[in-house]
Amino acid sequence: MASLTISYTGLRTRDDSGLIATGEARPLLSWHPVGARAYTVEAAADAAFDEVIASLTTERTFDVPLPGPALASREVRWWRVRAVGEEEWSEPCRVEAALLEAGDWTARPVTVPAAPDAVPLLRREFALPQGILSARLYVTALGLHQTWINGALVSEDLLEPGWTEYRDRLLYATYDVTGLLAEGRNAIGAAVADGWYRGPLGWFGRSAWYGDRTALLAQLEVETVDGCVVVGTDETWRGGTGAVASAGLYAGCTTDLRNEPRGWREPGFDDRDWAAATTLDLPAGLEHRSMPAVRAVRTWPVEVVADGRLRLDTGQNLAGYLRVTATGPAGAEITVRHAEVLDDQGELHTAPLRSAASVDRYTLDGGRAVLEPVFTFHGFRYAEITADPEVRIDGVEAVAISSDLRRTGRFSCSDERVNRLYDNVIWSQMDNFVSIPTDCPQRDERLGWTGDIQVFAPTACRNSDARSFLRNWLRDLAIAQYPDGKMPHVVPDILGDLGDWGSGSTGWGDAAVGVPWALYEAYGDLETLRDQYASMRAWVDWGASRLDADRVWSAGFHFGDWLDPGAPSGDPARAAVPTPFTATAYLSHSARLLARIAGLLGRAEDADHYGALGDAIADAAWKHLGNKAIETQTGCAMALRFRIAPDDERHAVGERLAALVRARGGRIGTGFLGTPLILHALTETGHHEEAYLLLMNERCPGWLHQVGQGATTVWERWDAIGEDGRIHGGDMDGGGPMLSFNHYAYGAVADWLYATVAGLSPAAPGWSAVSFAPVPGGGLTWASAEMDTPIGRAAIRWETGDGSFSAEVEVPPGATATVTLPPGDWSSLRLNGRTLQIAPVLDLGPGVHRIALSSSRS
Repeated sequence: MASLTISYTGLRTRDDSGLIATGEARPLLSWHPVGARAYTVEAAADAAFDEVIASLTTERTFDVPLPGPALASREVRWWRVRAVGEEEWSEPCRVEAALLEAGDWTARPVTVPAAPDAVPLLRREFALPQGILSARLYVTALGLHQTWINGALVSEDLLEPGWTEYRDRLLYATYDVTGLLAEGRNAIGAAVADGWYRGPLGWFGRSAWYGDRTALLAQLEVETVDGCVVVGTDETWRGGTGAVASAGLYAGCTTDLRNEPRGWREPGFDDRDWAAATTLDLPAGLEHRSMPAVRAVRTWPVEVVADGRLRLDTGQNLAGYLRVTATGPAGAEITVRHAEVLDDQGELHTAPLRSAASVDRYTLDGGRAVLEPVFTFHGFRYAEITADPEVRIDGVEAVAISSDLRRTGRFSCSDERVNRLYDNVIWSQMDNFVSIPTDCPQRDERLGWTGDIQVFAPTACRNSDARSFLRNWLRDLAIAQYPDGKMPHVVPDILGDLGDWGSGSTGWGDAAVGVPWALYEAYGDLETLRDQYASMRAWVDWGASRLDADRVWSAGFHFGDWLDPGAPSGDPARAAVPTPFTATAYLSHSARLLARIAGLLGRAEDADHYGALGDAIADAAWKHLGNKAIETQTGCAMALRFRIAPDDERHAVGERLAALVRARGGRIGTGFLGTPLILHALTETGHHEEAYLLLMNERCPGWLHQVGQGATTVWERWDAIGEDGRIHGGDMDGGGPMLSFNHYAYGAVADWLYATVAGLSPAAPGWSAVSFAPVPGGGLTWASAEMDTPIGRAAIRWETGDGSFSAEVEVPPGATATVTLPPGDWSSLRLNGRTLQIAPVLDLGPGVHRIALSSSRS
């Protein structure tokens, strides 16, 4: 009997870099299920599968190992999949290994002397014979690089190779450059800037955190009919300087087009006056990039308004830069300044930038030029262009950059204010996912704060395929962790020399456990749990060693419920909820999560130990601090969500939380740690009206207050702009202003928008089971959400009318689902056109289903 035609989709490896090669010797494969009980995966040395290497049969469709032995460096293998019992295979997929061993590198990093701040240029010419078959460029830098072959950029990737714990780990990329090469003379060239490696980081004004010399490491391997030609960085390379006089992540870029050597990227350029390069030792920890690169992800034209100066509003707070097209004589100058907001005089409000100048400067070489900065980015919505009188600005574009993660989640509803809030969350994630998860994209900080991503990771994993991005960061987190288990506040760690202030805060260090757990829930990612297990356990053990005799964590510095709206303006750590409670509760939560993880990994003894530890710490938190904690919104939410409150007291705590919300008229009273918990806590205790009261509140503090003030991203402070329109001073005791209009921590609200307003959540890790549990409220008449899950599309759209509710839900292939009926006095239920008895929960299989409810009064 003929096989049915099956469409196999979602075929991919765990490597999400988009590069031609992978650094994983044993790639993990995934595809969307097609309803089969088992699948056969076959691997071969050729696309026709004439030379099959190995095959395996599996019931899994996620993180299945590539059949056969581990890949060797440069090896190409093909794989395909089919359901057991079927004849038709998927389309073949190709996987190629990068350079997997240090011994594969014959090139060495090269550096040249350059003027202070100048961006050096490096080049080398070489000859190729006839018969070019393929070419790979393996490239990275100590600093940031752009690389060209024969005048063409090898990639549109930005800020390569990104930011890692450079002393232990440096990423490189593999590019297919076959089409850029020619028989005969060729040239390869690169510009190398300070970036995170040598440029200033943080608010200290300190530079050269990792080294005092930038360098390029490049190895070009060209396969020809006569063999392999290798061109690597060595002492035969030469270096000079060009148009870019300086480029700093915080300062901006200064470019004088008159100084650009004509044709330096192409063959035939006379570089005899350039300096000879010197080589450095091969850096430790070379590792192939497995996550998406930073790229220009959105571009749009911006109108320039001339009122004596050239001003513009991009309409969106973003991380990126302006692309300016201008015409003018040689020597004419153009300056571009940036800010997130305007002050009450309509001027750029730059005080929150602190020492980050965020200024791009250009000098024209005569004629028309397209100007854009390199090796930098700015956090801004507004800009001002100052130009010499003889310059004509022909056009301006806004360019938003981000690590180019694939969007997976979408939400919308009947209230445009809530939609704007959701969009603000998406933009804040994009703007702060630039190589690492940062706190803000504009001031002299832009650091990988552990607390911010700890609270936001579940939301990030709904919005985007964040798995490889966060896995990459977690590798650095484990490297940066102290030998005794203490966690730095930021990763990569540049605060370690600040003593106790620079490390060891609960809610922040708990990213060691919380972020891997978020990846497991979103993607079923057991591999990350295994990889990070030692780091998780070390953090929990260190926390346990800090407990008092009564098992309360009262010692040391903690950020606590950072920036709760009741904290003193200059001391955001003095939250309403007692910090010993949040510290103790968080350690209990992490210990209990660690117990669950240990059980998943087959570590039964650890599971028992950490489960008992977590329970004992929770009991201590409740006994010694519970009464005072539940006088605050965060304390109640944490007691409920972290199961600190005993079961027989949960109802009373839920009632207390609802009363606190009502007493404030829906104004929120939580900071970084409490905000992700409070709406979920209200929902799970049945206080839906109070949850919507918080969401829909337009007064300060509240999410819709920000929207009402024109926010296009999520703010760091609830009152960054007050109800009277005044900008917060950002004052910090003993320091400069701390004010950002682009932080994603409070954007964790989007997790609740997906799960409760729309009603879409995973009911099992990796979405193998789906929960549809919408709770209409807040005057909303419809809401929808969709998710491109690891096994396919899950979606819901519901509408309400006068005594009626209808929904269309989609369950991915191979998944099961439950639908929890929304609260209401329902008298009639129809499922896919059939009338059913009313039941609080419906069980569904894959496919699209339609639900209609009505009450006796409809």
